[in-house]
Amino acid sequence: MSIGLALQTALTGLQTNQARTAVLSRNIANALTPGYTRKEAVLASLTVGGEGRGVHVSEIRRSVDASLARETRTQNAAYAAKQAQASILQTYTQLIGQPQEERSLSSAISQLETAFLALEDLPESPTQQRAVVDAAVNLTSRLNATSKAITDARQQADAGIAEAVTDINSTLKQLEGLNRQVAVRTGSGQDSSELQDQRDRLLDSLSEKVGVQYYTRDSNELVVLTSSGVPLLDGSARQLEFSPTAVVGPADAYPGGVLSGLTVDGHDIAPGGGYPLALKGGSLEGLFAIRDQVMPEMQRQVDEVAKTLINEFAAADATGGSLFQGTAIGTGTAGLAATIRVNSAVMLSEGGNPGLVRTGLNAAPGSVPVGDTTQLQKFIAVFTKPVSFSADAGLMTSGTIKNFTNAAISQQHAVRASAASASTSLNIQLETVRASREASEGVNVEEELQELIVLERTYAANAQIMQTAARMLDKLLEI
Repeated sequence: MSIGLALQTALTGLQTNQARTAVLSRNIANALTPGYTRKEAVLASLTVGGEGRGVHVSEIRRSVDASLARETRTQNAAYAAKQAQASILQTYTQLIGQPQEERSLSSAISQLETAFLALEDLPESPTQQRAVVDAAVNLTSRLNATSKAITDARQQADAGIAEAVTDINSTLKQLEGLNRQVAVRTGSGQDSSELQDQRDRLLDSLSEKVGVQYYTRDSNELVVLTSSGVPLLDGSARQLEFSPTAVVGPADAYPGGVLSGLTVDGHDIAPGGGYPLALKGGSLEGLFAIRDQVMPEMQRQVDEVAKTLINEFAAADATGGSLFQGTAIGTGTAGLAATIRVNSAVMLSEGGNPGLVRTGLNAAPGSVPVGDTTQLQKFIAVFTKPVSFSADAGLMTSGTIKNFTNAAISQQHAVRASAASASTSLNIQLETVRASREASEGVNVEEELQELIVLERTYAANAQIMQTAARMLDKLLEI
């Protein structure tokens, strides 16, 4: 080996050590940066004309565990779907209360029954008559409030879908731009590791909103699809289209109603829309489930309670009157809970006569003898009378109105509890996988510092070679 070649070789060693030091310092600086992956300078022998000329950095390699990264995103999508449901259901069930709580529908029905029983003991008491009317008003108010809470939850879900779609479209456009930058740098042999980190962070964010699958082409271009196989990013970013509904009503539905689906390239991929490649996972799946499946069933349940009250009290009134009134907003019973009210004929505040709850709402003045409780007993029997309920409500098809209402409230709380339990379980799994990924891909500062010590020694050795070669040249020049 010539002295010149020795100098050149040592120089490449110094340059390589400088590059490795820069990489290590970058790792240490970003040790706490979320989504940052440890970088490693990969060394290769430098060969010119078949002769070794030292060493060079062939690439900057990221410490990425593809399997853990994929599993993290899969778990993230599953957790986000359940969490979106659990969060909205938590707010809803806090409002409606448990069956035994005074603020619940079950309690309101029991209070009305109790008021009627008290009136049976004192049928001519104006105080007890007004107490029945007040209890009836409280019951209709609870039904109205419950129906509103359901539509509010659906409205929240609809708005959440719109927000998520906006975020997804923005993320896909950013990924498209990063894809181009990565391709340019890869093609020119430049380091693109930081850009790939940014791309991975965006992919992590995307998986929170929709389940994804993906792969990387030889050119380092990322291709993203939904977990069902619908392309989202392939060269150019696809745009998701969704039309939020200004006011979601009790009878509004999807599909077949006014509520919007979710389209990509003209295909409606919203869950429940019938498309074979409908989206799965992510907060979008959970929000669509709340808007189109979970809350509509709860709406049918409270509408069934309202329908039973209207029909059974009308059937029990021998005078042909109706204590409760309401109008369906959609077909069948849809929206009855939102419109049910107490007949103004017994509302003192509207010029009515509360005493009609004893005689029947269309009874002529003085037509029912004082102390006659025949009509009252018919009203009281409504609470224990077995009746039929629609199977569409997802509960019992026969039973008393009290049992049905208790079952409805209990089931709604059970749905919330199930979503919360699944969310907690999935979050534990997600955090476990995420911790493993961070341990695999993240920076261990102690290890990086040890590497720096090794580099310091290597740097000194290369510098020593250069000093020795320089002295040898000096000796030659002295001859």
